[in-house]
Amino acid sequence: MASLDAEVAVVGAGPVGAVTALFAASGSRVVIVDQAHFPRDKPCGEGLLPPGRAILARLGIEGAVRDAGAPTLRGIAFGLLGRPQVSVHFPPHPDGAEGLGVRRLRFDAFLVERLQQNPNVAFHPGVMVSKIRLDGDAPALVTSDGEIRARFIAVADGLRSGLRHQLGWTIGPRGPHRYAVVGHWRDDRRLDPWVRITADQGMEAYDGPVGPHERLIALLCTHDRMKEFAGRLNQRYRELVAGFRPEAGVPLDTAVAVGPFNYRASTVARGGIFLVGDASGFVDPISGEGLATGMQQGLAFSQAIRQPDPESSYRRRHRRLTAGPRRATTLLVHLATSPRRADRAVRGMQRAPGVMPKLLGMTLGYWGAGRLTPRDWMALLTGR
Repeated sequence: MASLDAEVAVVGAGPVGAVTALFAASGSRVVIVDQAHFPRDKPCGEGLLPPGRAILARLGIEGAVRDAGAPTLRGIAFGLLGRPQVSVHFPPHPDGAEGLGVRRLRFDAFLVERLQQNPNVAFHPGVMVSKIRLDGDAPALVTSDGEIRARFIAVADGLRSGLRHQLGWTIGPRGPHRYAVVGHWRDDRRLDPWVRITADQGMEAYDGPVGPHERLIALLCTHDRMKEFAGRLNQRYRELVAGFRPEAGVPLDTAVAVGPFNYRASTVARGGIFLVGDASGFVDPISGEGLATGMQQGLAFSQAIRQPDPESSYRRRHRRLTAGPRRATTLLVHLATSPRRADRAVRGMQRAPGVMPKLLGMTLGYWGAGRLTPRDWMALLTGR
């Protein structure tokens, strides 16, 4: 790849980058690069909430993902260890009311196959991007295989985006520093179609189906509790999972840690460069909305580049997509990371059953914080 020009260049071929490229390819020539070779695995929440499932439907591939074994997600259950959970279905919405569990290893491979089949997409795995060069009339990617000039560049290189940092757009990570330890388990019982979040002593177990007999279990915690894993990550992970989920089944892999989270960007679009997905900012995985929100941003990018002022258009669309989920996720972290606050929140959700559906709708970006009434806030914060 000496000097390869295109209307759109995408950095990162994970789900967000792949979806961004597929949408942009409707009317544009697209080059997409990733430093990895596929198939590859990567720590991820692996829950595709209803707006993300709607994105797959819009691309015409939702049925194929489902037929490949992605199980249905019906809602979220939240509670404290040893206590009954509050379970809420995803709210009714034109996007649908069910999500999908998507094992990242298989989902990445599926989307890469779609990239390779698209005549408007040139996919180049194993290509490292060292920087974005801004001189001239169009931005350019400087890569291990040469320079790529494009009218628009979508940066989808993840949470700790090296290109965002090189551009000077990175803010964070902001405290409290949170981490996740992720693994997969074989479970031969009947499929449980719920994402279950269980809090205990400053740690949460995030648990959801990702295959017919496969579950992801992630442990989320702050830096203080992360110290427990020092020198024995996999052993401590399995010990803690046994406490949270005695019926978890058989571990399928070695646990992997990721974090800290809570990065933001000073801007998400300038000079023909657009940040998409986690590269554009990410609060915490507790809400499970990262994949869906990132994929929506991929669609927003493809729409914005066809407007008279693409950067302004994308910034507006990005704000609309992320404002509700960001506030909801920040609130969930605040509630879950203190045993006392978590206890009050669960009691409040039980006494005011309408609160959690409103909070879940915020997480999905269906509405803003204004949907929560003063009575709802009192229930969440005081348990009354």
